[in-house]
Amino acid sequence: MGSLKRSIGEKEIRYLDLEIGNRQNLAPYGWVIDDQVANPGLGIPFYKTVIEGANYEHADWKDQACVRTAQIHWREDHSVTWLERHMEMTQGFVLVGNSPGLFVFGEPTHDREDLDEKHRALPDPTRIKAFILPPGHGIIIKKGTWHDFPVSCGPPVSAFVLNTEEVVAALASMKAPEPMNHGDCYKLRLKEHFDFTWKFRDPRPFVHKHGLVKAPMPQQLMGPEGYGAGMKRTEIKPGWAAGTKVFVVPVVNVEVFTPGAGGPGIQPHLQSRPELANTGWRNYGNRRGLERLSNMFKAIGVKATAVINSEAAQVESVAEVLKSSGWELGAHGNNNSSGYAQMNRGEEEAAFAKVL
Repeated sequence: MGSLKRSIGEKEIRYLDLEIGNRQNLAPYGWVIDDQVANPGLGIPFYKTVIEGANYEHADWKDQACVRTAQIHWREDHSVTWLERHMEMTQGFVLVGNSPGLFVFGEPTHDREDLDEKHRALPDPTRIKAFILPPGHGIIIKKGTWHDFPVSCGPPVSAFVLNTEEVVAALASMKAPEPMNHGDCYKLRLKEHFDFTWKFRDPRPFVHKHGLVKAPMPQQLMGPEGYGAGMKRTEIKPGWAAGTKVFVVPVVNVEVFTPGAGGPGIQPHLQSRPELANTGWRNYGNRRGLERLSNMFKAIGVKATAVINSEAAQVESVAEVLKSSGWELGAHGNNNSSGYAQMNRGEEEAAFAKVL
C-alpha cells in the first residue's frame, strides 16, 4: 500500500495496490469460486462423468438466499468511500461474461481479541486490500468481511449476486447514501472514521498488462474539472481581476531546428538547399527577434512566457536574452524537428533525460 501526503488541511491518500485474487490471497476474506471443484468427492450416483463438490460448509444465507444480477459500469473516482459487513449471511458475487471486476476487502474485525470494542466496529486499515477477480470467477465472503460492491475495471462487468431479502430491503429503503446499521447491513462512510482517504490504483493498465481484457481500453484524458486527469491545482479565486472578462496571455515559442529540416506545409517552390524562407525566419527569430520581443514586453510592463526547446537554451545568445527577460519558462521538447511518436518506454525515458 502506498501513501501520498497532501498539503495542510487535506487528507492523506493511501493507495491500495492491485493483485489478482486467488484461493490463497483471498482466504482471509472468503471462498473463491473458480473452475476447480471445491471439496470434491460428494457421492451422487446418477452422474458418472461429473466430479461433484461438497456444499460450502460455512456458506449461510440465513432463512433463504436472494439471487439477482447487476451490471457495474466504469467510474472515474477511485476512492473507497464505503465499507460494510454482514453478520448473518455470507454474501456471494460471481462475475459472468468476459470482464474482470475489482473488489476491496477488509478482514473481519468483529471477533478480533486484540482489538477493543470500538475498533472491532471498524475495518483494520492495515488489512484492507484491493483484488482483481478474473472473468468467470466469484467469491463467497465470510461473515464480518468488510467489503463494498464490485467495481468495473474499464468495460462493464456483470455479476450474479447472492444476498438475503433482509439486506436487499434494508439497502433499498435508504432515501440517500448514508451510514446504516439495520437489516444485517452495517455500512460506514470511511471519512467519518479515518483521517485519510483510501484509493485503489487505476485498474485499466493492470488488467490489460495481465491479459484479463481482450483489447486496450481508452484512457481518460480529461478530469471532471476540465483539465488533465489526475491533475490537482489551485483554482483562481473569483474577483481577482476586478471583473475583467478577457485576458491575453503572451506565449513566445523559442525553437531550433535540425539543419535542412523543412517547415510545416512546405510548398513546391520552397525546395531549395538551403530553403531560404524557413531558414531565414528561424535564424532571425533567435538572433534578433527574441531580443526585440523581450525589449518590447519590458517597455510595456508585461511578462510573457517562453516555451523553449532544450537545444535552444544551449545557444548562448538565446540563453542570455531569456535570463534577462524575467519571463516564465516552459518545456517544449528537445528541438522542433524531432518527433516523439511510436517510441517504446526505453526510448521515451532516454528522450526525457536528454531534454532535461
